[in-house]
Amino acid sequence: MVKKVKHHSLGKLEIYIAPAHKVQHGTKSFFRKLFPKSTYMYLIQEAKKEGIINASAHSTHTSFTTDGKIISFSVEGDNSKLAMCVELVDKREKLEAFFLKHQDSLREKVVIFKEVEFWDVE
Repeated sequence: MVKKVKHHSLGKLEIYIAPAHKVQHGTKSFFRKLFPKSTYMYLIQEAKKEGIINASAHSTHTSFTTDGKIISFSVEGDNSKLAMCVELVDKREKLEAFFLKHQDSLREKVVIFKEVEFWDVE
């Protein structure tokens, strides 16, 4: 049986962020003042609420940000400044709407859009 690959265009948003970056907006409970939510977790939860097709966070082993200092993972050290990549996949329009809605959390972050193909089998 010969199957045919069907594909269509989607977009991928890559957001590079440090795990130590915390959400700084909205009303905060006493608990959230003591333990603020990580921005990368907030973005993944918001993507789920907004029906984004796929969202994931990837850790890095070595990275640097705009300050230029190279940071490597260490079992005994502080890894809170090591970059992570939050990846969202959906249609471009939906990703643009997500970006605009969450622009305060994404300000001064490296955010990259790539066009990708979604594959399936007929």
